[in-house]
Amino acid sequence: MKIAIFTDTFPPQINGVSHFVWKSAAALAKNGHEVRVFIATSSKDASKKLSGYSDNPSLIFLPSLPFFGYPGERLTIPMGFGIKEIAKFKPDVIHLHTPFGVGIEAVLAGKIFGIPIVGTHHTFFDHYLKYVYLDFEKIKKLTWHSTMAFYNRCNLILSPSKSLLEALKIGKLKSLAQIVPNFIDTEFFIPAGSEDEKKKLKEDLDIKGKLLVYMGRVSYEKSIDQVIRALAIATKKIHGLKLMIVGDGPYKENLKELSKKIGVEDKVIFYGFARGKELLKILQAGDVFITASKSENMPLSVMEAMSAGLPVIGVDSLGVPEIVKNNKNGFIVAPDVFEDIAKKIVELCEDDKLRHKFALASRELALEFSEEKIVKLLEEAYKKVIKNK
Repeated sequence: MKIAIFTDTFPPQINGVSHFVWKSAAALAKNGHEVRVFIATSSKDASKKLSGYSDNPSLIFLPSLPFFGYPGERLTIPMGFGIKEIAKFKPDVIHLHTPFGVGIEAVLAGKIFGIPIVGTHHTFFDHYLKYVYLDFEKIKKLTWHSTMAFYNRCNLILSPSKSLLEALKIGKLKSLAQIVPNFIDTEFFIPAGSEDEKKKLKEDLDIKGKLLVYMGRVSYEKSIDQVIRALAIATKKIHGLKLMIVGDGPYKENLKELSKKIGVEDKVIFYGFARGKELLKILQAGDVFITASKSENMPLSVMEAMSAGLPVIGVDSLGVPEIVKNNKNGFIVAPDVFEDIAKKIVELCEDDKLRHKFALASRELALEFSEEKIVKLLEEAYKKVIKNK
């Protein structure tokens, strides 16, 4: 197949959508498909071209401007550049990943040339309105209305999680829809080989006790403050307990101030970004992965931690309970109750057998999200819309 993929977010931006877009494009190309990825980028990025990308999948750069409301993000004004490239490429299917400028170009191209359109809706956009000071009920309703109007122009909608798919249906989605989860590299994200190896990895990170790991964007909607507050309680019972925050974002300084205020600044490690083997070593050194975020759809960070054999503590909101099974590979607690998070931290850190049991279950559950299985679902989805068209 000839596949055109459109996205407003792409590496070097670090988020779940950009990661999934690039990895799925590369996997499809590896399976023999001709793939072109249309991305929003600056002229500076376009001139130097992003390093490490081959001719298949190849990148098509669309002019864009910085988005004032969310640092690091860019927006494209639909001006037809993508449509011209589609006229030359003549793809069998168009797959869009965002309902913004680049996504609009994808819809226009599909309608003009009669190409079937697959759209993946990755997240609950209304959860991000706080960043642009538009967190009002009327604006939330308008956001959902415009999102539905956009995705109803697609022939098939893919959703990573059941919770988001149900929300789309409640929001009057008329297009055909199905679940296609995110995937992870289960052959790369593997557990530590032994307790001795885990101990050595901890020594390399200068960790002497139990290690909690959070990985992801350090931003307001991730509720990392709840994790830090829970840590402050748990450290009273678990001596030497540390929390490592892997990632960066606009809320880091606020969290540093909070850590200092409640007396755990020496127990919170703001590691920054980590990729590849460096990231894997951190996960393998960890004892528990923890997130208090209420805005997760199908978080890659949680899935990668599970694949690396970490039990998970998460909150009962949106997609997290779909991948973290309470009392099987971790604990699910009520949102915004950091005291309950603290109790589960203590329980897992004090019970080595339980933690080991949950770790094995995490790895087993993560294998359901392998690249091979999920890319096959993508290919079947493309074939379905091409046949129907």
